[in-house]
Amino acid sequence: MAGDDQSVSRHDLLLMPTLPMRATSIPDPETPRAEVGQRAFEMLGNTCPTDVTGHPAVSLPCGRVDDLPAGLTLVGAEFDDPTLYRAAHAFQQNVDSTRIGA
Repeated sequence: MAGDDQSVSRHDLLLMPTLPMRATSIPDPETPRAEVGQRAFEMLGNTCPTDVTGHPAVSLPCGRVDDLPAGLTLVGAEFDDPTLYRAAHAFQQNVDSTRIGA
């Protein structure tokens, strides 16, 4: 996404994984700060673009992978938050994410 709606011009929403990897464990308190920072930045690949383009996005729980939580992200067109919220609400009302991947 380059700040315009090219990616969502042909579709109402984009659906993608929230994280580009499976969930990781929380670092121990003794973990060096550099490693904690590195691990945090590994997870920004799918969320960072919408932070800077102004596209509304929402992450929803959608199941488990290897007994760890997994999320999906919906991304909408700029200033089209209502479509995003309706889709997120419909997903949550109709999908029991606790049963997916269980």
